Amino acid sequence: MTRGKAVRAFLLHSLLPVTAAVLLFFIFKSACMRDGEMDYLLLWILCGLPFGIHRMFLWIIPGGRSFGGSIAVFALNFLIGGVIGGFVLVWRLLVAAWYIPLTVYRLIAG
Repeated sequence: MTRGKAVRAFLLHSLLPVTAAVLLFFIFKSACMRDGEMDYLLLWILCGLPFGIHRMFLWIIPGGRSFGGSIAVFALNFLIGGVIGGFVLVWRLLVAAWYIPLTVYRLIAG
């Protein structure tokens, strides 16, 4: 692997997800304050929503219900997407932590 490919993989797999997670944390931090304390579950769901947004309509599809039922299922889809996205975000941060020593090894060995 060339140095350019190693640096590109580092930027793609390590720097980009960490930057996205930090940016999302600072955007949603003020929305998750309850009585002066941080609601970490809500923060986890809101930060995970962009990572799970394409998965939120995978299982429960609103249809064949009344308007109120469809709105409730739509909200449930957002919650499910946020939870799935939270797990995806944690996984991407773990992969980002793994790519730091891997990139150092590739730059030294390559």
